[in-house]
Amino acid sequence: MTRDKLVIRSGQVTTIGAGRIGGVSSVPPRDSGEAQVLLTILDVDGTERDEGLQLNDTFAVNGVTWRLADITYFTAGKWAAVAVPADMATPAVE
Repeated sequence: MTRDKLVIRSGQVTTIGAGRIGGVSSVPPRDSGEAQVLLTILDVDGTERDEGLQLNDTFAVNGVTWRLADITYFTAGKWAAVAVPADMATPAVE
């Protein structure tokens, strides 16, 4: 069974099954640019990789594909990214 969502916070590790996702850094949106996050992903087999993502980009952890659905900024250096299973409906683009 897959979770409904993952909340990945700056400077913290989120565990999903035997895999882990670390919130490394983020760049808030500026001018016409999009917000970005940098995550470090560790799969159950020990494979580690960095993923730079923008909203609606996808990434896989232990064979499950997730979609970056939201990035919220709190104070300097504090943020949270929300990922949902990629097979959930993608929001309409306005």
